[in-house]
Amino acid sequence: MCLKAIKSPPGALRRFFKLLALVGAIFFAAVAGAGTKLTKAPETSQWTHLSSKTGIIPPSGPSRSQTASLILDIDKNGLNDFVIAAGEVGPSVVWYRRETLGWTKYVIDSSALPIEAGGTWLDIDGDGDLDIVFGADGGDNKVWWWENPYPYYAPHQPWTRREIKNSGHANHHDQITGDFDGDGKPELVFWNQQARKLFLAEIPDDPRTTQPWQYTEIFSWPSGNYEGLVSFDLDQDGIVDIVGGGLWLKHLGGTQFATQMIDATQTFSRTAVGQVKEGGWPEVVFVTGDGIGRLKWYEWTDGQWVGHDLLGEDVIHGHSLQVADFNGDGHLDVFCAEMRQWSEADDHPSARMWIFFGDGAGHFTKSVMASGMDNHETKVADLDGDGDIDILSKPFRWDSPRIDVWLNKSVQASSAKPTLDKWRRHVIDADRPWRAVFVDSADVDGDGKRDLITGGWWYRNPGKPAGVWSRQLIGWPLNNMAAVYDFDRDGDIDVLGTKGKGSEANSKFVWARNDGRGTFTVLENIDAGQGDFLQGTAVATYSNQAMLEVAVSWHEAGRGIQMLTVPSDPGKMQWRWRTLSRTSQDEQITAADIDRDGTIDLLLGTNWLCNECPQYRKRFRMIDQFLGTNWFRWQPQRVAEQEGNPDRNRLVDMNGDGRLDAVVGFEAISVPGKLAWYEQPPNATDVWKEHHIAEVIGPMSLDVIDMDGDGDFDVIVGEHNLKASETARLLVFENLDGKGHSWTPHLVHTGDEHHDGALSTDIDGDGDLDIISIGWGHSQVVVYENLAIQVP
Repeated sequence: MCLKAIKSPPGALRRFFKLLALVGAIFFAAVAGAGTKLTKAPETSQWTHLSSKTGIIPPSGPSRSQTASLILDIDKNGLNDFVIAAGEVGPSVVWYRRETLGWTKYVIDSSALPIEAGGTWLDIDGDGDLDIVFGADGGDNKVWWWENPYPYYAPHQPWTRREIKNSGHANHHDQITGDFDGDGKPELVFWNQQARKLFLAEIPDDPRTTQPWQYTEIFSWPSGNYEGLVSFDLDQDGIVDIVGGGLWLKHLGGTQFATQMIDATQTFSRTAVGQVKEGGWPEVVFVTGDGIGRLKWYEWTDGQWVGHDLLGEDVIHGHSLQVADFNGDGHLDVFCAEMRQWSEADDHPSARMWIFFGDGAGHFTKSVMASGMDNHETKVADLDGDGDIDILSKPFRWDSPRIDVWLNKSVQASSAKPTLDKWRRHVIDADRPWRAVFVDSADVDGDGKRDLITGGWWYRNPGKPAGVWSRQLIGWPLNNMAAVYDFDRDGDIDVLGTKGKGSEANSKFVWARNDGRGTFTVLENIDAGQGDFLQGTAVATYSNQAMLEVAVSWHEAGRGIQMLTVPSDPGKMQWRWRTLSRTSQDEQITAADIDRDGTIDLLLGTNWLCNECPQYRKRFRMIDQFLGTNWFRWQPQRVAEQEGNPDRNRLVDMNGDGRLDAVVGFEAISVPGKLAWYEQPPNATDVWKEHHIAEVIGPMSLDVIDMDGDGDFDVIVGEHNLKASETARLLVFENLDGKGHSWTPHLVHTGDEHHDGALSTDIDGDGDLDIISIGWGHSQVVVYENLAIQVP
């Protein structure tokens, strides 16, 4: 529904930004558009492309059907956040909170809902924050709104959902808000395509207790398709009009509107409005969103609408359209992008993204920003708080789930970035009762602060690292946390673990169901595994059946990689166990789509398991089905031929080439060991090239993330030095060239031995990344507070 791009003031944290450069600036020069001419070409624009496929943005969820997006300031901090909605499986709605160094994903609705394209936002309940609205697709007759819980946010705590419409026909593609009748109060307008009607709904006096709302038909049609909605005062009479479906509606009085056609061939279109030709009425832009047609802008002149073809050729499923000033010259430009896939096939591999730079006089210069991407409901706004217009891109089906952000570098931000040399150590537990295998962080009690989970306990975050962290028992007989995840999809964090303490041999699984406040019920409805104590777990959706599963790796050799399947009702049904592959390196495992084929693979260290590889031929599939195994489905592949045993690993796109690379710390107890990353070749099954980072004592605690906000991946490593723990270091290796070829170490602390720790998290909520860690030879739980950003 955005007409004018949403801009946010830079804010105090802006001085720490350095615009991200993961893939590198993408330059594009202006090329004359069809039938248009500029006396002066617009200034060349520069872009930085970020993607969830490289790990720099958290993926939205398992759904392969991403249907809608919104950009708005949810948490009222002056920086825009964004929302992604999806169908088929939950979570159906998530939002991305803008932090100093990127985005943190929060769940709005963990349920599976049939959400249609469109959506809007406004303060529905009058409490000063923005709520959101989405409608159902052709499979449901509902329109919903979600109440913003400001300021009480937690990553896995859903918002309250209420119904605006719950009867009649289905399919609600597009919604807008505005004061359309001039009464000083906003209304909601939405299409109902199967009813062939456009409805207007007044917001109830008490929307929290009113379901459904009252709504009135203001337009109907006998046949054909209508979509696209924008609110804008088109005729400049001081009352907001309704524009979309090739026409516009002017309020006459009460609930009566006059319908005025702009272009009857553009009823099934996306819509944008703005003063692209300065003076007179604002102009309207239409493009066919779910079909093939022309991209045209329309001006009101001599009592009629006159259309102008922007491109001079057909646009194929141009489901993204907005106007904004991209190059800061004071004139509105037009953004348009095509879909790549709308069926089960790869329909349009050469799909294009354009910006048509305007001069304010009705002339445009075409620039092809990218091709081969899928853009569906792509939106534009200031996403990083630097005052210029960025792009939030998402596909519908192609390569989904996926999110891409294009940051505009035409307006240069400050080159300052957070330091990596200022740290403060906090021992939050000096005497943990028994050894823990893993450590993690999540908001356990729903108070919006990230707590710590390790072994058989969780530690309540007091708000500041120097506060008192109270140790809470998760619940007997869960003694060793293995994975932290919302397994029952109720919006809070649960815990999977084993009954064994420390390194005791015990392969019996249990899981702890959270009530949302940090009180757990421990359930034992899980098949036992086969092994001693765990070394790695990876929670993901590995098959096209959308079942959540947990891959596990044991310390004991010869046990292979095993899998637990989480049932649809995890509290009542049995979690089933099976052997996934006989191949294992008996250490950490990382899940991601390594070979870019749409299925989740597993990195084992210097080997990886290819899920549904081309080698999985029909006869092997039949053997697996006959034996009830997955032995042939998961094909072992080599990363590199290396001496030594890999221990910890991560998958990121280290050099920005669009392919996931492997970062590996090798097993080396109290002796120097290799820390390296392996560059994935174009064919993922070929040998990967090794790039040496450093030799450190026992690099067996590892994390990889952008620690300094410069858009590339840095490496955190903790030394496993049992013989001389007083010399053991915690280090951050800064990626100097953005490509992983040049590194410099920053010392965080000396004197703590680390094992399966050294994980990054913003534990104090101040916008920079802190580090949490545990060791094998001591009983401490430690937080290393990053002092790059200090909030009073």
